[in-house]
Amino acid sequence: MVKIGYARVSSKWYRSEVQLSELKRQGCDRVWSDTAQEGNDREETLEAFLLDVSAGDVIVVSRLSAIADSIAELVNLLRLIHEKGADFRSMAEPWINTEGGRAETVLEILSGVIDYELGLADLESRTVEDRPRSFGLNKGRPKKLTATEREEALSLLSMGKTAAEIGRMLGVSRSTISRLKNMLPETG
Repeated sequence: MVKIGYARVSSKWYRSEVQLSELKRQGCDRVWSDTAQEGNDREETLEAFLLDVSAGDVIVVSRLSAIADSIAELVNLLRLIHEKGADFRSMAEPWINTEGGRAETVLEILSGVIDYELGLADLESRTVEDRPRSFGLNKGRPKKLTATEREEALSLLSMGKTAAEIGRMLGVSRSTISRLKNMLPETG
């Protein structure tokens, strides 16, 4: 088992000496130091780092923020490490450690958190009027007539039956049937 440390060095994160000394204390055989700020350089450094990873290795970071900027990025990186047959350990966040066959469980939980966050973002993006509909509720009162009953009422209206007669037959008020008259095609 080879321990490979990974440290990110930038103005955004704390100084490299602290990370490097922590990784040395953990007994890392090799330490990668990412000095890229963002963009392609960072991606190239991560790709080169992942090429150095072999089955049975343990990737060690001082904290999650030293290797990923988001949960989605972290999940993707953990999947790649797991596919190579290696494990992952964060000194500051031991709950994320994938050693001992925990990789699939950790990935499943993190993927669930991402799905939950996306669901919340989707719900927040809906307007107030749309929210009841997203829970399966309709805005306003329930319809008095089913679609079939409305079609039947329209058919009877077009044959000359009065709204009162149709209302009695369908068990609704005359005014409910009268509102349907606007749906009749105009003849003339």
